[in-house]
Amino acid sequence: MKKIFKIYWIFIPLVFAAAMYFLLPYFPGFTEYILSRGLFKIITVPVGFITSLLPVSLTELLVILAVPLVIFLIVLLIVKLKKSKKRGKTLLKAGRFLCGSLSIASLMYMICHGANYYRYPIEKIMRLDTSKKTPEFLLAVCGELAGCAAEAREALAVDENGCMVFSESIFEELSRTGSGYDRLVGEYPFLWTAIWRQKPVMLSEPWSYTHITGMYFPFFAECNVNTAQPDFSIPYTAAHESAHSRGIAFENECNFLAFLSCINSEYPEFRYSGYMEAFKHCSNELFAYDIDMWRQAHDMLTDGMIADFSAENKYITDHEVEINIGGTSVSVSEVSGAVNDSFIKVQGVTEGTLSYGRVTELILAYYADKL
Repeated sequence: MKKIFKIYWIFIPLVFAAAMYFLLPYFPGFTEYILSRGLFKIITVPVGFITSLLPVSLTELLVILAVPLVIFLIVLLIVKLKKSKKRGKTLLKAGRFLCGSLSIASLMYMICHGANYYRYPIEKIMRLDTSKKTPEFLLAVCGELAGCAAEAREALAVDENGCMVFSESIFEELSRTGSGYDRLVGEYPFLWTAIWRQKPVMLSEPWSYTHITGMYFPFFAECNVNTAQPDFSIPYTAAHESAHSRGIAFENECNFLAFLSCINSEYPEFRYSGYMEAFKHCSNELFAYDIDMWRQAHDMLTDGMIADFSAENKYITDHEVEINIGGTSVSVSEVSGAVNDSFIKVQGVTEGTLSYGRVTELILAYYADKL
C-alpha cells in the first residue's frame, strides 16, 4: 500500500483540481464564500503583495527564460541518461517530476483563478437588473457616456495629433489603478485586495501583434499591461486585470468592474478611459441593432475623442502580420485569439471571447438605476 501511494501521490493534486472543475459549477455558494472570498484571498493576496514590490513583470521574465530553461533541462536529462547505469529509472524519475509539477500547477490554477468562474455572477452579488433594455435607452446611455468622457478629457494633456497622452510616467499612472476600487470596496467588500501594482510589459511592442492588451498571471497574482496601446486605453486595461486579481474570472464582469472603478477614480485619465471604453462597447451594440441610431451616437463624440478612437484603430491595423500555417495564411492575432477563445470555452464560457462584449448588459443595468 505504501509503495502504491509513493508512486501515485503526485496525482492527488490533479484529482482535487478535476473534482473542483466538475463539481464547483453545482455549488456556487460554496465557491463564493469558501473559495473566492476565502482560500483565493488567503493565497493570492500575500503572493500578489510580494510580487507587487517588484517593478518588473515576473510573468514577462518567465516567458523570456522559458525557452533557455527548457533547453537546459533537456540537456541536463541527456547528460544524466548518459551517466546513468539505469536509464529507465532515470527517465521514470524525470517523468514523475514533470507529472508532479503539472499536477500541482493544475490545483494551484483552480484555487488561484479557475474556481472563480463558478462563483455567483456579478449581477447577483451587486444586485443589477440585466433584463433586456430598449435601443432608445442604449442610445441615451451612449449620450451619457460621451458627455462624461468629453468632460473628463478637458483636464488631460494631448500630443501633436490631438490624442490623449499621460502627463506622468507609466509606472506612476499604473500605480493609480486602485483609486477607483478603493471607493467601491466600502459597498462591495469582496473587491478588496492588497495587490497594488500593475506591471508594464517591456516587450509590449511585439506583444501587440497578438492584439492582447493585458494578462493576469494567477501563479504570481500579477497584472500585466501592454503599454504600446494608445494611452487612453491603458487605465481601463489595468483596471480590468486588477479585477482578475480581486477574484473575478469572467471577462465581461472584469470589463464592467474596470468601467466602474475607472469612473470612480479621482484621476481624470482613468475616468476618461472608463467612459470611452464603455461607449465603444455600447455603440458597437447599437451598430448591430440600427445603423442610424449608431450614427446619432457617433455624432456625440468630440474631435479629440474621435482622434483617440482613430489612434486605436491605427494601432490595431499597424500590428497585423500574416504567418503561414499548413499552407494557409493567418494573422498572429487570429492565432492568439483562437487560443484565448478556446481557453475561455474550456472554463465553461460557451461564448468564448464573445463574452467580452456582454459587458453592455451590465453597463445598462448600472445606468438603469442611475438614470
